[in-house]
Amino acid sequence: MTDGTGLDAPITGVTVFRDGARVQRSGRADLPPGPQTLVISDLPVSVDPASVRVAARGRDLSLLDVEVHRRHRAGPLREQTARLRADVDRCRDAVQALDDEETAEQARLDFAGHLSEAAATALARAVSFGRASHDELSQMAGHLSADTAGALGRRREIAARRRVARRELEAAEARLATAEKQAGHAVAFTEVSATLEAAPAAPAAPAAPAAPATPAAPATPAAPATLEATPATPAIPATPAEVEFSYHVPGASWRPLYDLALEDGKVAVSYLAEVTQQTGEDWPAVELVLSTTRRGRHENLPELDPWYIGRARPVPAQPVARSLAMRSGAVPPGVAVPMAAAVSSAAFPPADMPEAVPQAAEPGESGAGLVYRVQRPLAVPADGGPHKTMVARFALDASLDHLAVPVMAPEAYLRATVTNTSPLLLLPGPARVFHDTRFVGETRLETVAAGEEFELQLGVDDQIRVERQLRRRSTSKAVIGGTRTIDVAYEITVENHRADQTRVSVHDHIPVSTDGDVKVRLREASPDPAGQNDLGELIWELPLGGGQSATIRFRFTVEHPAQVAVAGL
Repeated sequence: MTDGTGLDAPITGVTVFRDGARVQRSGRADLPPGPQTLVISDLPVSVDPASVRVAARGRDLSLLDVEVHRRHRAGPLREQTARLRADVDRCRDAVQALDDEETAEQARLDFAGHLSEAAATALARAVSFGRASHDELSQMAGHLSADTAGALGRRREIAARRRVARRELEAAEARLATAEKQAGHAVAFTEVSATLEAAPAAPAAPAAPAAPATPAAPATPAAPATLEATPATPAIPATPAEVEFSYHVPGASWRPLYDLALEDGKVAVSYLAEVTQQTGEDWPAVELVLSTTRRGRHENLPELDPWYIGRARPVPAQPVARSLAMRSGAVPPGVAVPMAAAVSSAAFPPADMPEAVPQAAEPGESGAGLVYRVQRPLAVPADGGPHKTMVARFALDASLDHLAVPVMAPEAYLRATVTNTSPLLLLPGPARVFHDTRFVGETRLETVAAGEEFELQLGVDDQIRVERQLRRRSTSKAVIGGTRTIDVAYEITVENHRADQTRVSVHDHIPVSTDGDVKVRLREASPDPAGQNDLGELIWELPLGGGQSATIRFRFTVEHPAQVAVAGL
């Protein structure tokens, strides 16, 4: 371990990214003049050495050096092994106690058996001589059978408890064996050392000695007395320093979750975050920041290469490629890393952040992404389990209609066209859909920027009935070398069983030919489609009042040479 003074620097804040986390720690120390090395150890072994940053604050304080090392020590399992061994002993005692109860009940049964034999002989003799009645014989037999049944019942209960106790004992022995095997293994951890230098304070100037008093004219002159004053060396005060560390660790992430509730024509959005981490250290209840920043596909700015085409050539046999060493951005242990300025605080956000009103998290910009500061501190242990927190809750105006694609499903979906008027970036994630408080289904949101318009699927509306039927499919005859025509017609019926008016957007399509000899033509459509694109998609917009219905009919033909077989129709 590096020579130096250990620094107690607990976690004070965590920024969680989509693929990692940045952890901040802070500690205080009083430094005497001269270079001093502060050491913080027991950090996760997965700490990226190149990401370590240190900032120090204090009067006349300089940050000289920062080093990151990977260390090993014997596994701290002695206390855990002792606890597991105590659990094994406790389980063994419990099993032994149940064995003793079993032995006692067996002795009770044996005694009852001997007693019943002796009592039966004596009572039978008494009945034969008339000294006892048959009722007394029956009463004694009932008492003996009741005692025997009670003892057998207690034995069954003891056997059940003993099976449970034996399973607990086996599990405890397995845990102890595993811990004893791991007790000799070395445990790796990361250690960060920072060398600081506090400038010595200028000592106060000693007071000048007082001038000797002039005596009155003596009768006899005497030699003047000499007084030498030795100034006391003032104590040099220590310099208080506040040191902040930050580092990046993998094994942490967060993903968005949404609750979408349709309330009075608006979509109420509950923006949640699910945080998981397996970084090797538990995060206490500190300030939690969620960042939308993510890594791109390229480390540098992408540049286009020329796009060459030409005649196809035979591909030569590929020689065995020589393996190339990949560049790594990690700094080897023990190598100095860049340091922050001794008094810089740009990398560490201020603690007194204003609360977001009325949102549950305060959005802010951080480079190319956004950050959400969760107001309620959240403890996240390194167990890999999900831990949820609220990011924001807001309402968005929505334009509602219905979407039906009967060729894919004979049902209509309630659709909301929404503009994200919040300042938040909505990341891709699953969403649960509610109508008021009634759960109706699930959907998924894609990335939606602030101010962007997007569509939401708010569940199937069974009060809008949709039916699609094939009304015609015929193939004409063709002479040799002629053209054959396939005639296809469909009919779509839409019924509004709601009490209020709605608009239903119906989507269907006709085939698209990939062969120049195969021609597809839309022959008729009633009513006329509101939209049609080059991919054959047809769109009808149907305003339907309560209880109304509408019918869509369309027909198309496929013409192709008689000797050509059409696939996909």
